[in-house]
Amino acid sequence: MLMIKNLRRETSTTKTTKINFQELGILLVLVIICLVLSLLTNNFYKPANLINIVRQFSEISIMAIGMTFVIISAEIDLSVGSIYGLAAIIAGYLLHNGYSATLAFLLAMLTGVGLGFINGIISTKGKIPSFIVTLSMLQLARGGAYAISHGWPISEFPDTNSWLFFLGHSLGGVFPVQIIIMLVLNLIAFIVLSRTTFGFKVYAVGGNKNAARLAGINVDSIKIASFVMAGAMAALAGIIGLAYLNSVSATAGAGREMDVIAAVIIGGTNLFGGKGTILGTLLGAAIMGAVRNGMVLLGVEAYYQEAFIGLVILIAVLADTWLAKNKK
Repeated sequence: MLMIKNLRRETSTTKTTKINFQELGILLVLVIICLVLSLLTNNFYKPANLINIVRQFSEISIMAIGMTFVIISAEIDLSVGSIYGLAAIIAGYLLHNGYSATLAFLLAMLTGVGLGFINGIISTKGKIPSFIVTLSMLQLARGGAYAISHGWPISEFPDTNSWLFFLGHSLGGVFPVQIIIMLVLNLIAFIVLSRTTFGFKVYAVGGNKNAARLAGINVDSIKIASFVMAGAMAALAGIIGLAYLNSVSATAGAGREMDVIAAVIIGGTNLFGGKGTILGTLLGAAIMGAVRNGMVLLGVEAYYQEAFIGLVILIAVLADTWLAKNKK
């Protein structure tokens, strides 16, 4: 117990100044990007477009919350995009067939939690790299989405006035509800990661799992809980996407795992674990949203947009690796 307290004290004192400084740097990058895009386009800085940008990256930010816990614990989850799609398909299928919104929501969320749990169990107890496990889950969940929908979009619902569809509406017709959900979830995750024993254990496991075990931390349980959180956040984002579009296809969320991982890495989370913050991830998602919106306004083709996102991930990983080596 004394060892845990000492580790917590050392972690908090070193993290406070360094991570805050890093977050300020990320915020500065976001401000510069917004200023440049405001000069290059006529519509970027308009309030309606700014709200639209936040709405667009809100789902990425929600999914990135779970991914932050997973990556800090020194794991990776490539299946979140497919879990997003499968959860949305399950909810859409049930709503389409007249089942209640509450049942549709609960079963979709249980799907995300269950698949996240399976990822965690196989990775930890089976001693199989999470990259392989979640890559397999990516295909399994996507196959499940196609099997349920038979490859057809689901877009006709008997009751679009239920509370579930409210998640995709806007308050007063202006402020999207999903932005409120995103902010609340980020606040809760920030408190959990930076102010609770569980959050400290996530950092400890990702920083040095052997030392964490010696300190009495159940490493496997922490990693499994992180995967469960990632699955739950992906499922919730899928439900919100369904509520906003009033439709869902079997390809929903395809490739979204790359945007989520990019947001987390851009936000300063170390891909090798032990370092990262929720605020940094939120800023990383905002940068992703601003860049994507700016490229659309500038008329950049979708193919080049995807190539650019891949380049951003590569640069972020190289920069983080170089900084880590330079510090050592």
